[in-house]
Amino acid sequence: MSYDSVYPEFLRTGVGKLQQRESCTGDVLGLFSALEQFRRDIADQRDLDAVLRVTELYVFGLDLFTAAGFFLANPQTFDFDMAHCSPEGQSPFLAKLIRQEIRAGRFAWALRQNRPVFFNSQSESGPVRGVFHTLGVATHRLGMFCGVLKKEHVPSQEVTFNLLSILLGAASHALGAVRTAEELQNKVLAANQNLQQALKENEVLARIAAESPSPVLRLSRSGRVLYSNQSGTEALEAKGWQVGDLISGEWMEMLGDAFENGARHEFEAIVKDRAYAVLIVPVAEAGYANFYGTDITDRKRAEAERERLISELRDALAKVKTLSGLVPICAWCKKIRDDQGFWKHIEVYIQSRSEAVFTHGVCPDCLRKFTSDLAKLPGGAEVAEPEAELHHQAQ
Repeated sequence: MSYDSVYPEFLRTGVGKLQQRESCTGDVLGLFSALEQFRRDIADQRDLDAVLRVTELYVFGLDLFTAAGFFLANPQTFDFDMAHCSPEGQSPFLAKLIRQEIRAGRFAWALRQNRPVFFNSQSESGPVRGVFHTLGVATHRLGMFCGVLKKEHVPSQEVTFNLLSILLGAASHALGAVRTAEELQNKVLAANQNLQQALKENEVLARIAAESPSPVLRLSRSGRVLYSNQSGTEALEAKGWQVGDLISGEWMEMLGDAFENGARHEFEAIVKDRAYAVLIVPVAEAGYANFYGTDITDRKRAEAERERLISELRDALAKVKTLSGLVPICAWCKKIRDDQGFWKHIEVYIQSRSEAVFTHGVCPDCLRKFTSDLAKLPGGAEVAEPEAELHHQAQ
């Protein structure tokens, strides 16, 4: 930013003559003209750097300082950052000087004052005498001005330091206005970004319904179809409806129940050869309800298949009869006592409780015993060897 004005020189000339007590009416008027021009010049600036550059020109017109710096409060870090320094090459020196004064506690004390505060410090090049002056509006502290004095503070400079306070006071108001404007602008930008983000999110949400493969419908409380996506349109056509029509039957009953209860309601509907779970979400304050359909055809088929298998399994289990627990059996005749206390032949008992079917034969041991007993009878006939007989039966 470039700025050129003769008014800072008016300050230099007028202040010099005031200090020498050689002023005349024209010099005093020149001082007032310079101050008024400063107020107008600084009011035209729209950013912090421009305000500080204009202030620097007028401050140096007071012919007090060899170097000066402006330290502004950082809203994010709550620390003081150097915002402007003149001459620029003195920036490291002033930054180090400020750190020394902060550690010594004089910076914090000076920050609470509304007037010039003088200090003496020690630098690598020797002793330094300077002045602090708060940059603030009312009780709000914006920052601090630090100037390195050319010479000792003398009584003839009192008017000059009063002029310094006037200049820095006007600069503080300008800085406060710029910072407030920046904060408002940032808030507006943030609000605009939030608005743009919300619009994008709404657009995405709107596309979700339109692009959903499942039916999405919006119906008024009276049952009129207000909106439908592509899949919902196909479902409507299958029912003989379209957007703008009034629905009827089961769907209308479910819609009425949802509004009456003021809660979500779900039912299943068959559209063509597809099964849907339809969720009704009433929006009472808007006077409509959204229908969200989910295709559950595959799930219903899987459930039907599961029920079929379960039924078959139950039938199979009903046909299976098993023997378990203690079975009372006669040690001699091998009959078994059933639950009613009757004694039954073992094959009868087992056949009544299982799918087993008995056939009868004679084991080799019993056959030998039987033939042996026959041979012992009086007049017993010749009987073939058991092995031969068995072999013959097998043939």
